[in-house]
Amino acid sequence: ICVQKVPLGVTVRHIEFIDDASVSTSSRPIYVMLISREIEADQSYLNDDGLSPEERQRIKDEKEAARIKKQVEADLGGFDIEQEWVEEIEREDCFEVDRNLGFAPSIPQRKYEVWLVDASSQFSVLDKYELNEFEHGTALKSLFLTNVIEDSDETPEKSLFVSVGTSFIDQDGEDLASKGRVLLFQVKKSKGKSQGVHRRHTPLHLNLRSEKEITVGPVTSLSSLKSEDTYRVVVGAGAEVTVEQWGSGKLTQVGFYHAHMQVQEIVLFKTFFLLSDAYDSLHFLVWRESDKSLTLLAKDYEPTQVFAAGLISRGGAMAFVCHDDRQNLKFFQYAPADAEARGGNKLVCRADVHIGSQTTALQSHWCQSSLLFNSCTMPSTLAALKQQDVLFGRLEDDQRFAVTFGTTDGSVGSIISLSEPVFWRLTALQSVMSNALESNCALSHRAWRLFRRSTSRGGCRSNDRKKGTIDGDLVMKFVDLALYEQEDLASSIGTTVGLLMDNLLEMQCASSII
Repeated sequence: ICVQKVPLGVTVRHIEFIDDASVSTSSRPIYVMLISREIEADQSYLNDDGLSPEERQRIKDEKEAARIKKQVEADLGGFDIEQEWVEEIEREDCFEVDRNLGFAPSIPQRKYEVWLVDASSQFSVLDKYELNEFEHGTALKSLFLTNVIEDSDETPEKSLFVSVGTSFIDQDGEDLASKGRVLLFQVKKSKGKSQGVHRRHTPLHLNLRSEKEITVGPVTSLSSLKSEDTYRVVVGAGAEVTVEQWGSGKLTQVGFYHAHMQVQEIVLFKTFFLLSDAYDSLHFLVWRESDKSLTLLAKDYEPTQVFAAGLISRGGAMAFVCHDDRQNLKFFQYAPADAEARGGNKLVCRADVHIGSQTTALQSHWCQSSLLFNSCTMPSTLAALKQQDVLFGRLEDDQRFAVTFGTTDGSVGSIISLSEPVFWRLTALQSVMSNALESNCALSHRAWRLFRRSTSRGGCRSNDRKKGTIDGDLVMKFVDLALYEQEDLASSIGTTVGLLMDNLLEMQCASSII
């Protein structure tokens, strides 16, 4: 693995690969980035408004007289003028420059831009698009959209777009609700010749195809939805989830769902949605193409501040993972037949664990088998294994997806699903190791991994903790023990050292993402 650090001089917020063979190739990979830079905003216009002291005093007296008159009318009318205080705030009443003390200083601001870069030439910038003043870039996604033309017999075509979600921060503060925009770009080839290091390649530029204002809140999530060979974009903004369809050069809303507080993240698989709310845990939705609607299947009724959400699967079984503000992981399943599901309306909590670190993203990856992990030619190795064993690749352990996450303290972790025999074997090993091995500062491994409840919003949660996780840090210490200690621990749980080593090897290979 070759790792190269390229200094850009800006803060890279998001980066996406342009998966279009016409503009991005293996010899010239093209990426799009959402960046921000720190600038100093000039406020010299506040030093002098062009009025004399007498004129300023006259304007101030007029405003005071108008305010008193309105207050008197409000008192006589029987309503409180303070209910409309937001509309009465003016910048002149809150800020005034005293020339005797100095001038208005420059203030730091963030300027957001969208960059098109060429990775083959030290990530040099091919084109850029600057967002508006007080506009923050919050989401970036490279996705396909189908150009749907109503009342047309032609087969709709799909095109690759770069979608950018933004939010506006008003210059006067948070007195007004934030809004946002959805910008759609296409990477086009420019006419003419390239200059400098790009003279051997066709020049590229960002072409703004459409922009749509979102009035319900800032755009926090962008995803791609494919249903019946039609690609659409899913926008999470404020407490709304909208499905937008591309056609006639603009985005048109064809479906929506109203969440409770704030849409944090949207994870899609096929036509199912896993929506994480900033304050009200997870929602499980499904998109119905027949009537173009988003329908709620189930949700978690415990008030949880979700920081990240992801999916893990094994065979035909799937579970949802969420990370909360108390550094916990909770595992849910959609099980309508379960008694705890309240008729299928509630996501059933299967397990919970405390990881002791904060993360903001859970990324899914395919679990590799130990037989393929060290292979340099994986396709030929896979073909040879299928010839020797016709069931290879069809078992549930060969069809697993795990999640990987990075934490704010600099660590990396993985969450994988285990078969029931392996789980109970490692559970017994974990139990005996927590009792037999010395722990740091005589602390308990079990107490450290217990679920931490929220002190403010966890009153409705039951006291039952769902034990269903294996502490990988603890059981992997089995590999470093002396042989006689391994044999003693293995014999105490009725198994062999070789079988435990095989299980730990499979677990380590499945958690690898390279």
